[in-house]
Amino acid sequence: MRRSRPPLVRMQHIDRELRNKRYPNCSSIARHLEVSSKSIQRDIEFMRDMLNAPIEYDPRRKGYCYREPWHFNPADFLDRRELDALAVTSRVLAQYQGTPYYDEISRAIDKLMHALPVPGDGGGLLDIYSFDNPVPACRINEDDFAVLEQAARDRKKVEITYSSSSNQEVTERTVHPYRLHYDQSGGTWYLIANCELRQAVRTFALCRIQQLALTGEAFVIPASFSIERYFEKAFNQTAGVGSSDIVIRFTPYQAQWIREHRWHPSQSIEEHGDGSLTLTFRVGALD
Repeated sequence: MRRSRPPLVRMQHIDRELRNKRYPNCSSIARHLEVSSKSIQRDIEFMRDMLNAPIEYDPRRKGYCYREPWHFNPADFLDRRELDALAVTSRVLAQYQGTPYYDEISRAIDKLMHALPVPGDGGGLLDIYSFDNPVPACRINEDDFAVLEQAARDRKKVEITYSSSSNQEVTERTVHPYRLHYDQSGGTWYLIANCELRQAVRTFALCRIQQLALTGEAFVIPASFSIERYFEKAFNQTAGVGSSDIVIRFTPYQAQWIREHRWHPSQSIEEHGDGSLTLTFRVGALD
């Protein structure tokens, strides 16, 4: 069975074959790695054109070779700051443990780190920075997540049983999945979908979806829909129909913290002579 091999792994194998003067060709390498010959051809062209590898084809031996000594260095893909950033990223990623794709992304970074000749240590950055590991608001059923992801990719409707946070009402709905959205501040995954029951786009917390099933029925995302505009009208992942202006006045004591954060894309702040302030922003939901 043909397997997927990352380009870095393929090029390391090509380099070993050439340094050992085995004169491999695209077909022999492809058979060994169980990938297509076209993939190997692209790898060789990348090594030659982008990494300046002195690769040439020997027609007599019907294979490739180095015309002069050369060694493939995975670190050539990254400069020092990028290597440091990669090491820091592996630490930052820890805060997403238990969320979808954590295992896959973590393994990918580990493979890249181990492929480097000198393991990245963050250039001392890990001694400078520290990161919180927030506890996820709720655990996500990865099977359900995969169904919603596929539904969003294929534009297929999904039937869900949903428990509302406002009144605990349980309803059956048919939704058109537009986007899966992760709220970093709350550690929660949300589904942005057009709800046939409400005849509008709504935000659903994945942990409140009790059951779901694909319908196989296709849907179309309107050309007028913009995820950016949708979130501009949302507050704390809640959005609705229409818009309302929110006006809040804060005392001088409270105002010092309000100034330090950006609460909403549409916000404006009016300063007052006594040190207090008024925060105004527009949202699409009041519940």
